[in-house]
Amino acid sequence: MSATLNLSEILSGLQDEITINGTISTEHRAFYTAFRTQLDTHPGAFLAADVQRLMEATRAEMYEEISDEEFESFTKAVLSKISTKELLEIESKEKAEIHSAERVAEMVREVEEETRAKVAAEYRLKAEEELREKANAKPSEKPATEDIEAMLAEKAKLAAEQAKLAVERAAIEAEASARQAEEDARAQQRKDEHDKALAEIEAAKIAAQKETARIKAETATKIREAEEAREHAALEELARADREAARIHAEKELEEAKIQAEKELEEAKMQAEKELEEAKMQAEQEMIAAQEASKQAQAEQELAAVQEAAKQAQAEKELEEARQQAEKELEEAKLQAEKELEDARQQAEKELEEAKHQAEQEMIAAQEAAKQAQAELELEEQKRLAEIEESTEKFVPDLPPPQGSESLPPPVEQQSIGKLPIIIGGGLVIAAGLAAVFLI
Repeated sequence: MSATLNLSEILSGLQDEITINGTISTEHRAFYTAFRTQLDTHPGAFLAADVQRLMEATRAEMYEEISDEEFESFTKAVLSKISTKELLEIESKEKAEIHSAERVAEMVREVEEETRAKVAAEYRLKAEEELREKANAKPSEKPATEDIEAMLAEKAKLAAEQAKLAVERAAIEAEASARQAEEDARAQQRKDEHDKALAEIEAAKIAAQKETARIKAETATKIREAEEAREHAALEELARADREAARIHAEKELEEAKIQAEKELEEAKMQAEKELEEAKMQAEQEMIAAQEASKQAQAEQELAAVQEAAKQAQAEKELEEARQQAEKELEEAKLQAEKELEDARQQAEKELEEAKHQAEQEMIAAQEAAKQAQAELELEEQKRLAEIEESTEKFVPDLPPPQGSESLPPPVEQQSIGKLPIIIGGGLVIAAGLAAVFLI
């Protein structure tokens, strides 16, 4: 067993067991003193086997004063701090010793029975041989069966006594051999225990040296760890300062980005208003051009309007991309400012939506004005036509028209007057389409 006990553990375990209601009896105190003497004279470490042997030696000195039950309880109390496995080993050793003694007794009994049977058989053969010799020497006399049985019984009795003596001698010799073997085993065990104690003392010295080295290494490690912790704390302080500076810088960049975004949104708003105003002016110009141009010119103007609308859509797309890029940069700069940036963006969108709504209202007003102008133009045209028709009815030429006058084209003024409502209507349609494109 490799586990060892110290003196205080052994004596405290025994003292706890023998103390009953705060007192110790005289017999138990004597056992405690004798056991303490055994422990003081023991060299080396206190192995479980050594403690068990010293307990048995103390028990032998006080055999009449301590009962078997008390001794067993004392032993369990002293060895209570040993693991269950080691206690099982001790019990197994005791059982092995008991089994060995029982085996020796069984062997002695078997030898006794075999010797007794062998001697009885030999004496029976001798008795039968003697009877046959006597029968051959005196043929006229036939021995009686009772005499033969009596003789056999006498011989068997003698043989049994001799066998008993032989068995007793064999038992004495076997017991002496067993005692000698036990003494040799004990001597060898003591030698092994002594060698083991020396080895364990040496191992304890080595373990103590290793423990000292380990403590020194742990102390050095703790010193190094404390130094590393101090350096780490300093680095953490520097990192914290850097994080604080980075936070301040990020907040500054966030504020700048926010101002830049607001500026860009304001510029975008002004640009949108400017483009809307230019679109209105362009629409008015296209309306005038539509009134003066032909169908081909109207188609070209429509194509130009579509291209202009595409440019406007591209500009709005670039504006949206710029806004999204600004939002992305704001989000990467500082996540905590996301809400403020989102509010600013929503506010800008709201203002832009209001601007668009205002533009729609202005466009509707422009359309209403255009319709009003068209109605006035139509009314004016009707008045002019009425005046022309009235002047035509009143004017009667004295002379016939010149020769070949029927082939002349109609007056340009009348033709332009007849197409004017169509041109005006086409211009209104174009203006409405451009307004719809700008609003989209």
